[in-house]
Amino acid sequence: MKIIKYIFLLFVGLGYAQEKDNEELSALVNGACNCISKIELSAEDKNDKIKDCINKALELSNHGSADGATDNSNSSKIVNYKMIENYLVQHCKPLKELAFTENKKFKYASSNNVLAQLAYDDGMEYINQGDTENAILKFTKAVEIDPKFAFAWDNLGISYRKNKQYEQAINSYLKSLEIYPEGRLPLLNIAITYNLNQQYEKAVVYYEKFIQIYSDDPEGYYGLGLILYTQDQEEAGLDNLIRAYTIYTNQNSPYRADAAKKIGYMYKDLKNQNKLDIFHKVADKYNLKVQSN
Repeated sequence: MKIIKYIFLLFVGLGYAQEKDNEELSALVNGACNCISKIELSAEDKNDKIKDCINKALELSNHGSADGATDNSNSSKIVNYKMIENYLVQHCKPLKELAFTENKKFKYASSNNVLAQLAYDDGMEYINQGDTENAILKFTKAVEIDPKFAFAWDNLGISYRKNKQYEQAINSYLKSLEIYPEGRLPLLNIAITYNLNQQYEKAVVYYEKFIQIYSDDPEGYYGLGLILYTQDQEEAGLDNLIRAYTIYTNQNSPYRADAAKKIGYMYKDLKNQNKLDIFHKVADKYNLKVQSN
């Protein structure tokens, strides 16, 4: 088995507020986000295309490509690339749409009933405009007409969740899972919603179901890691976070930046508790080498 060494840059006391105000960084992020907005939601190589968008933005600013390099001599470029990733994850809406959109080839992605499909399409317009109340009305109409329309149930759940109606959101996701028990989005979203509703044990159950089916998807490990860590299962939580980070990195996903930030928080927390032995134990398991900047 090939052993990959990861270099994790731990930013201690870095002035992110100053970076955020940097006009050059803002221009790079805006350019990359604009490029990402043009990627087809159904694209099979989304992460590679996202990586290309970031590198193109860097090249235009004469910084050059710096994706995933681990050479210390190139560390300034690594920081620039990862800074862009970090801000894209936080502020680029098209990136989130790409990351959390199910494949349109999915069997239950559309309805054969024209009226149900029209109601669904209207619901999508409303949810994209941030009008959750009308989105709920339209998605409800779609599932009333076609109760087997899983995508409509999924987006009804999303609309309820955005409206902080967590019990209704959970019921919608459960309906979707009755139709297709292996649905990626409802499994992930129901875990997220149970967590938001402070039903942590149930959230863990669904994250574990998600991981069992989608073992190569980092989202399950990421969510599970955060819950376990906050529930005083520090080693298990960190283990899942680092696993998510390594998968994000192997996939060239910009979401590795967010995972790295969470790992940094855990490092500092364990350091404050004099428990860095836990961190190093798990980091060594994944060949993760920590450097401070």
